[in-house]
Amino acid sequence: MTLPHTDAARPAETGPAVERLLGSTPARSDRRSCFLLRVRPEKLAEYLEVHQHVWPDMLRALAASGWRHYSLFVEPATGLVVGYFESDDVDAARRAMADTEVNARWQAEMAQYFEQPDGGTDQLLQQYFFLL
Repeated sequence: MTLPHTDAARPAETGPAVERLLGSTPARSDRRSCFLLRVRPEKLAEYLEVHQHVWPDMLRALAASGWRHYSLFVEPATGLVVGYFESDDVDAARRAMADTEVNARWQAEMAQYFEQPDGGTDQLLQQYFFLL
């Protein structure tokens, strides 16, 4: 399935109604996290190849920090990467991972692949629906 996309991002509706709905949904969770990244088109194949051989110490650090069911999805036409993981406490797991030396090395390596000027700091998404 290919998602529709345009060359220019369409501004989304924001405001009190959206904030109220996102803030009050029973689907909100401290155990699931989803984020977006954008890979530079000319670097996509290399980025995907690197993820076929993630460093063993990076994998151990993710697990030790509480990351579970970590998945990355890509839309090749746009370089959009969607990341998802679960943890008993997503915020604590993200902080624990951010404090590891191996994550600092990995992020420094990954910076070359991302369009964002800050090297690919992820954009967190808000959960609004969940089916168990």
